[in-house]
Amino acid sequence: MRKLKTNLINYCISHEYINFLDSLDLNIVGSGAFKKKYPKHWLNDACGKNISKKNKHYGTLTSIYWIWKNHLKKVKQNDYVAICHYRRFWLKKNYDKNINLKNLKKNILNNIPKDFIKYDCFVCKSQSLKGYKFSKLIKKGKRSILNNPSILFNKNKHTIKLHFDMFHIYNGLEKSIKFLNRDDRRDFLKYVNSETKFYPLSIFILKKKYFQKLCKSTFTWLSKCEKVFNKNNLKNYGEVRIFDFLAERYFSFWITKYCKFKTWPYKLIDTREKKI
Repeated sequence: MRKLKTNLINYCISHEYINFLDSLDLNIVGSGAFKKKYPKHWLNDACGKNISKKNKHYGTLTSIYWIWKNHLKKVKQNDYVAICHYRRFWLKKNYDKNINLKNLKKNILNNIPKDFIKYDCFVCKSQSLKGYKFSKLIKKGKRSILNNPSILFNKNKHTIKLHFDMFHIYNGLEKSIKFLNRDDRRDFLKYVNSETKFYPLSIFILKKKYFQKLCKSTFTWLSKCEKVFNKNNLKNYGEVRIFDFLAERYFSFWITKYCKFKTWPYKLIDTREKKI
């Protein structure tokens, strides 16, 4: 594990070997490693206690699970765990405005500044769900419109639930929420039916104890959610990766409910363009 004098352990999850990642001084985790080969100097989610075989439907969650079950003991109690992806990287507070592949390494976050350790969590900028085009609503949201025609004219009705119904599985959220404990079930249902934004991408920075709690809650819930969906009937990407998309919304809800959090800058940059 790459760790200097820092209060942050930064994990980067990748579904393929990208040699450029080796130069970034991150803890790289190969995702879905039960059927893929990664270099020995990489971590992989198929060793130790793992759910790597669920990668088709869980996506990066199999690597998050592996970190929780196998690597978290290496993190000090008051330190932070950062989750990023092969093309999304957390940045230092005073990062260069023009980031490219050549200067990416020096801009990657490697420590939480002292002034910010009062926060339990850091997330990326929220994604607004308001303002679908009329044609998109008609094409993707017919069943939702039949139940509530005001969706066509009221942007405040463009909620997390509507987004999930349109682009993933209709009523998939509601069916899954029933498997949560009573308090979170009520609050999460209210959250998805009222919020018109959420913190996406399943990337976050959490203090160790909150990372532990989030993982325990999420994976306990998802294991129960598997009873809801017939995996053989899942077709397109929005359906096949259903558990990944459920968790993405749950992460956002759980963090806003249980953590003192702040948004933090990150950079989207495709490292597959660079070979070294």
